[in-house]
Amino acid sequence: MGLPKTVRFDDDLERQVEDYLEANGLKFAQLVNMAVAKFIREPQTIQLAPVATKDFMATAQKAFKKHKNAMDKLK
Repeated sequence: MGLPKTVRFDDDLERQVEDYLEANGLKFAQLVNMAVAKFIREPQTIQLAPVATKDFMATAQKAFKKHKNAMDKLK
């Protein structure tokens, strides 16, 4: 058995989880184990979308300005 983990839900989701546990007679750990196991078993698809060059350059310039000290240390 693994070490205990902490999970924090949004308020709406927490209410739904509590209702589900009560309706189905499950314990929280059982529900989390079943949900994570199902999520891992099913294939996950991530669709990559190209980024516009203009947007990329704007974001890169902001990142270089924000992290200038770290970039200088890498030289």
